Amino acid sequence: MILFHDFGADLKTYAEKGPANDFPTFHSCPACSSINTLHRHGFYWRYGITEEGAEYIPICRLRCPSCKKTFSILPDFLIPYYQHTLHTVVDRIATVLQKEKGSGFRQLVAFYKRRFLKHLKWLHSFFTDHGVSVSFPCENKNATKYLTMIRDFGESTFLRRSKGHLSSYFMAPPV
Repeated sequence: MILFHDFGADLKTYAEKGPANDFPTFHSCPACSSINTLHRHGFYWRYGITEEGAEYIPICRLRCPSCKKTFSILPDFLIPYYQHTLHTVVDRIATVLQKEKGSGFRQLVAFYKRRFLKHLKWLHSFFTDHGVSVSFPCENKNATKYLTMIRDFGESTFLRRSKGHLSSYFMAPPV
């Protein structure tokens, strides 16, 4: 299970601290709700990619002593299973929707755009559930408005709060 955490750092700072980052401690299990401190269960390493470059960063793993389930503490600037940071993905989608020339691989940017457009109804539902008045229909031509709403909400805040909405997360593969 993925647990998002705001480390108060960008990718570069997080990478510089490495395993010495201030990882949170959990005193109850998110899966079984037992009152136990989750134990450190090592790290796995993954890439975080921005426009400036790539960083190889540690992701802390925790394990519940009761149910034996493992958890990963993912920095809130990363999207699960994506190498590019949340900000990079949102910027590239915005660039392609505004029909500007952007950077990055054409196929990857097209993939991000397709995945984003498939999630418009999910985004509409998320913002409606959070009390945001969405006065425009959920159509592809309004996709840039949803990107603006994500940026206004705060990209990292949006990612943390949207986890689990309709049993999914932002940019997850469609079910």
